[in-house]
Amino acid sequence: MERRSEFLQRCSPQVPSLYAPAGFTREDLAKPHILLFSTASEAHPGSFHLDRLIQEARLGLAIAGGTGFRYTTSDVCDGVAQGHDGMNYPLASREFIAGMIEIYIGTHMFDGAILMSSCDKGLPACLVAAARMKDLMPVVIIPGGSNEPGPCYMMEGDVGKGHGQVLAKLMAQEELDYIADHTLPCNGACQFMGTASTMQVMSEALGIAPPTSALAPATQRYVLNNARNSGQLVMNLFNKGIKVKDILTEGALRNAVVIHQATGGSSNGLLHLPAIANAAGVSFDVTMFDKLGQQTPYLTNIHTAGQYASRQFWFAGGVQRIIALLADTGLLDMNALTVTGLTVRENLENVKKSDFFRMGEGYLGNYATVDGSRRLQRTDVVRNPDDPKSKKGSMAVMKGSLAPEGSVFKYSACDPAMYEHVGKAVVFDSEEECFAAVTGLKLEPGDVAIVRNEGPKSCGMPELFLTSSAIVGIEKYRKSIALVTDGRFSGATAGPVIGHVSPEAVAGGPIGLVEDDDLIEISLSRRALNIVGVKRERRSPEEIQKILAERKSRKPASKPTYTSGILGAYTQLAVSAMKGAYMGRASDK
Repeated sequence: MERRSEFLQRCSPQVPSLYAPAGFTREDLAKPHILLFSTASEAHPGSFHLDRLIQEARLGLAIAGGTGFRYTTSDVCDGVAQGHDGMNYPLASREFIAGMIEIYIGTHMFDGAILMSSCDKGLPACLVAAARMKDLMPVVIIPGGSNEPGPCYMMEGDVGKGHGQVLAKLMAQEELDYIADHTLPCNGACQFMGTASTMQVMSEALGIAPPTSALAPATQRYVLNNARNSGQLVMNLFNKGIKVKDILTEGALRNAVVIHQATGGSSNGLLHLPAIANAAGVSFDVTMFDKLGQQTPYLTNIHTAGQYASRQFWFAGGVQRIIALLADTGLLDMNALTVTGLTVRENLENVKKSDFFRMGEGYLGNYATVDGSRRLQRTDVVRNPDDPKSKKGSMAVMKGSLAPEGSVFKYSACDPAMYEHVGKAVVFDSEEECFAAVTGLKLEPGDVAIVRNEGPKSCGMPELFLTSSAIVGIEKYRKSIALVTDGRFSGATAGPVIGHVSPEAVAGGPIGLVEDDDLIEISLSRRALNIVGVKRERRSPEEIQKILAERKSRKPASKPTYTSGILGAYTQLAVSAMKGAYMGRASDK
């Protein structure tokens, strides 16, 4: 492969002198230059340890004949951003972290890259950046691994649930303090199948992260091995001339969607995969999640929709176990190329020949089942296709008069009692108002809380985790009220909640026209989200459209919350949530 770094040094005679103070010699600079990027920082447990992984990658790279250059741009923590306006920033941060990686590569003319992150926006940013570099170089993604569950299978998502219960006077503050103090015992991404875990899984499913790397325990040597091996992988790809475009293909994206549905991935996956596909120049329609979901068995029993933790999923075989179980179904492209230089099928055969599955099941035996009755077994965490948790996937794309472009419903984490529901709308123009009503027990069973002006073009598309957690934590609401929004949800979210409603209110969507006491229909069986009545009385679809048109003629359009600064830039350029909420062109919207 032609070396971009050679071109750089022909153009810029200052290169040797500028690198020399850091200890780089002319011999170092004569080798391929590889970007070693991570989101290492003190922002959250998923980033605390990444510097150590970068050190291992640098060592492996040197052994393989390359020279590594360390760069960082920290991601932020969605958990820290909860409950205040800081939650408007995380999704936008995906675009700017990806932009910084692109800037590093464009200015310093690297020949390849190893990108490391663990969590919600940092890892998607690495994937988007890799996709943007599709024609230039090889890229290897190394996920930062998973945390350990707390005492009695406590997990970080329990904090938000407990917070809602405290405000509703259903739990003592002392109990919430205990949960918060012990829910995250070590480094690594949060333990449930939230966005962080989902995007680690997506990285491996796409083939851009190596086999068995997603959700490896961040406190065990396996993540160090993955980091060390990344140097050999990127140099192997470089020597073979394999670039990102050879890996991020339509087949790879299909594999990611199938594995997402089989593992009960976060609804935020439906924001990130379209953005990755767009950056890679690969055609992608988000309704593929629904189409393939109807053919894909839901196999995992992982919190929040299940009982066990993300590292226990890894012990049960992780992504490679899912691939093994679905290999003969025709759902996966087993011939898709990966960063090993081998296909998905060849990787699986090598994993089977190793002791990976045996080792993992041995580790599972160190744990008891949730009820404490026996040792944990693989099928407690990852079930077989002939005995799935559900015969169909975990996520639905819902459309209708309330969401003409679509919306997202993670029904695997919702009680089936709310799969079909009609209720009166209670409208809120911010999450704060809705959260106060929920924790103040102001809603009535059957209500549908509508929260608008939370979309990407309005304020950056914050997640409504606190409100959704409060609904699940309040017994009388868990199976009786729904939450519908043009915002998004945490990967930890459970319950009768539907997000990504598009077009959003600021873009003139019907969600901006809903009024209190309209009747809202949720129908999972028909994938429908509709306004079906006014003033608690049923109306025909034709009447509804006339009423909405009349409201639109007299109601001022919602305006973006931010018009300057980083969020001003993001909200002006953000495309629809159903297209990935990336910063695009006017023609993309």
